[in-house]
Amino acid sequence: MRHRLGTFVVLAVSAAPFVGCGGAITPDELSRSIGTLESTAAEGALLAKDVARDRTKATFARVHARDLSDVVDHEAEKLNDAQADRSDVAAAKSDAIDLADRIGTALGQIQTAPGDERGGRTAEQALNRLSEDAGKLADGL
Repeated sequence: MRHRLGTFVVLAVSAAPFVGCGGAITPDELSRSIGTLESTAAEGALLAKDVARDRTKATFARVHARDLSDVVDHEAEKLNDAQADRSDVAAAKSDAIDLADRIGTALGQIQTAPGDERGGRTAEQALNRLSEDAGKLADGL
């Protein structure tokens, strides 16, 4: 009896992190997730602008870009794990995952070369455009 109780406790604890993962995503939840991508891209654009103007330390730019990338990666993971029951939500979810990937790539440019002013300008333009694209995607839900 004691062995079965121990096994049950181990199984319950190991399954706990998976409770509530995935599931159907509502348009409202998707909109909030896209809003996170939009604001993260906008913040990344501000960081890239400072890099382009040589107004930030390389270490700060690298660490902050990494932190922003982590946020984007987390949103992409959540979106990927969620199920979309409606075709319009599925299409928007797919577009949001693509946006997250492109935002992550632009942030990666800052993280990799935080002293590259030309790269900072390129990343700033890309992140501003991606932030706008995310806003339009969220408005369409």
